[in-house]
Amino acid sequence: MKFLTAIKTLLVNYLNRGTELYDDPEKRHRILIINWFGMVGFSITFILGINAHFQNNDRLAIVLLLSCVLFFLSLLNHWKFLKQYRFETSATLIQLSLLALMLYLVYSGGANNTGPLWVFLVPPVMMFFGGLKGGLRNTSVFITCYCIIMFYPDNQLLEASYTHEFKTRVLYSLITLTFLSGYYEYSRHQSFQHVKQLSAKFEQQALRDHLTDIPNRRAMMEQLNYEYARVVRNNYDMSILLIDVDFFKKINDKYGHQCGDEVLIKLAKSFTATLRKQDMISRWGGEEFLILLPHTGFNDAFEVAEKIRKTIQQNPITFDDKTIEITVSIGIGKADIHHSVDSAISQADEHLYQAKEEGRDSVYPKVDKIA
Repeated sequence: MKFLTAIKTLLVNYLNRGTELYDDPEKRHRILIINWFGMVGFSITFILGINAHFQNNDRLAIVLLLSCVLFFLSLLNHWKFLKQYRFETSATLIQLSLLALMLYLVYSGGANNTGPLWVFLVPPVMMFFGGLKGGLRNTSVFITCYCIIMFYPDNQLLEASYTHEFKTRVLYSLITLTFLSGYYEYSRHQSFQHVKQLSAKFEQQALRDHLTDIPNRRAMMEQLNYEYARVVRNNYDMSILLIDVDFFKKINDKYGHQCGDEVLIKLAKSFTATLRKQDMISRWGGEEFLILLPHTGFNDAFEVAEKIRKTIQQNPITFDDKTIEITVSIGIGKADIHHSVDSAISQADEHLYQAKEEGRDSVYPKVDKIA
């Protein structure tokens, strides 16, 4: 049992070799197929080559063992250049090796004229490696070559001897398998694209606030960390604004939660309309919003905050024919090479508290208090 488990582990590790380098499922799929077919192709051609040698069919043995070497070289090339995504070369080498071997088996008959039976490997393998378009192209080229070799007048391009019925049956079966493999590859690709689109849609939904339809806290944290990496790399400042709606609980209590939701929705639109293109707003939680201001020092951040505060103060919100006056308090935080994102958020939170202590409807700190 332990031996079988060890074999299974080795096989799984081999097949997944290199897949951990990529998040793209399509690339991971291609790497796994190269690992799998490279191993299978190497093993089968090696075994058949040795068998042909012992049956004194040395020419077939040489061709099979040469194919075995080519499959092995494709794996070496694949592993060597894996991190640079150059395994396309390995996929091409595997396909060319397979096509050449199949055409030789058609020409020579292989062992006891059974060589053409291996050609049914061509359509699925070409689809796996080349996708629908590339797979159909490569398979069509192979079928054309098969027809030329098999049906050339007086069998002049054949070393083996086949009946006409055998030639046509193989051809019809090959064409049928090509259509089936093509349809499977088309269906697989369509399913993959559908799943990919759903995944992107759900990921997008996971990064947006369902009420205000602006980025949520998770999305903002990702952007803050991304922007802070640029701050450290390029040594410039960035600022954040932490905004809280004054007396929001009273709005809910007096007008109802539906009105409170409408206030948040309209505030989000107002904030968005006020900001610059490079800025980003998010709903931080409850009635709090956080705004990221890249390439912005404290003084410029204060000007943006004051513009937002005045815009909200001067534009009451209407709900069910009721005019609701809204004000906000804003705290400013700064991040630079000496102050992390967490430090900037904590600083903005402290300054927001100070803005509320000063009577709300204000920005803190004031420009003349900024160090």
